Amino acid sequence: MTRKQIVDQTRDLQGLKGLVETYEEVAALRMQAIREAVLKSREFLDGLSSVFADAKSNGTTISTLNRNGRSVAVFASANTGLYGDIINKTYDLFMEFVQKRQADAVVIGKLGVKLVSQRNPELLYNYFDFSDAGLDLSNLSMIMRYLLQFERIYVFAGQYRSLVSQEPTVTSISGDEATAGLPAREKNLYLFEPSIAEVLRMFEQEIMTTLFSQSMHEGQLAKFASRLFHLDQSAENIDNSLTGLRVTARKLAHNLNAKKQLNTISGISLWGNS
Repeated sequence: MTRKQIVDQTRDLQGLKGLVETYEEVAALRMQAIREAVLKSREFLDGLSSVFADAKSNGTTISTLNRNGRSVAVFASANTGLYGDIINKTYDLFMEFVQKRQADAVVIGKLGVKLVSQRNPELLYNYFDFSDAGLDLSNLSMIMRYLLQFERIYVFAGQYRSLVSQEPTVTSISGDEATAGLPAREKNLYLFEPSIAEVLRMFEQEIMTTLFSQSMHEGQLAKFASRLFHLDQSAENIDNSLTGLRVTARKLAHNLNAKKQLNTISGISLWGNS
């Protein structure tokens, strides 16, 4: 390797490192914002579930939605790349479920469409768009209007475990399943207007929508954590490459100096023999 090649590669790697560090900063900021949204969603769901538990204790049928008796699986992917392998892992879990349960399929995000066309082009599914940057209320309403017709709704998304670990998960957001297992609470008396059935309908839809939103937030958090982890690995690899170039440059300089010294000694020797 020549000195010019070392200089050129060093310049390119330093530029790439700057780009990686910029992406890292953006991913970290988005992670922080999404984490806060996940916590807020959980707090809201806890309060809503408490009231819903009291309403259920009146003996009214939990589900008041007109459902079609079928199951639907929702694959929450992304629109852009650089998310590591969490999208592919989630897709594998999604397809295994769809094929085993014969469930209807919904794909959210352009990467999901690409995966289906490449790996399972025979799959019939409904597609919805969704921003990687955050929840879009208009798209959220459109998706929920479609999903609420199903008896059982399963959302497939990544889940944040730690910065170095994100796992594909499936979450049931069906109203009756979502509220199962609530702890026993002191019974309160409420006056429901216009009727308990209408109130339960509203609560059920709110709970399902909140669970769906939370699943999407969890998926976004996992994706940005995966991106941050892989960008950090890339930055480390760049640093290692730069270190290797510096070592090569020192060896090259040492060899050049040694060659100059050898030429000088050879010249002195020839002069002395003349």
